[in-house]
Amino acid sequence: QIVVPNRMVETVDPITKKKTGGPLSAKSAVNRLMSWGLVLGILLGALQIGVLPLLHKSSPLPEVREAAKMPSYLASIYQVINGLVFIGEGVMIGTGSFLQLSLSTLVATCATLLALNKFPLKYGLTGVWMSFGVFNTIRLLGVWLHQTKNGPLARRNLEKTQ
Repeated sequence: QIVVPNRMVETVDPITKKKTGGPLSAKSAVNRLMSWGLVLGILLGALQIGVLPLLHKSSPLPEVREAAKMPSYLASIYQVINGLVFIGEGVMIGTGSFLQLSLSTLVATCATLLALNKFPLKYGLTGVWMSFGVFNTIRLLGVWLHQTKNGPLARRNLEKTQ
């Protein structure tokens, strides 16, 4: 929310006359942040999978342990998506793309409500977690659209400013 807006402002050093910042610099910072979000999401997801054997100690009831197994795997996978979504939505805030962020969240929420009406009936607790996956996947799609198609740092919009 702070890094990208600061990078978007192009400044000129009064002594060296060297330009720093600007939209290309901001896009470079976004790419680095998204890479870090992906790496950290993968690491956190792997950590969660690594501690899944401790799930057997979470409850003395075998039914509870079995019911928690698949949602635990889904939650681990969703960490990768979350790493990208949280960075991407921060970029949307930083670039002032509030309408797109709101619309993306609205569409994701509606799809999640639809999924919550269907998936839990068929898959139980796993269906609730699948619905959460729908929410985050649609938010990721919103981030992707912002960064590649219609955001201020999308390639075609950067070319217009050059």
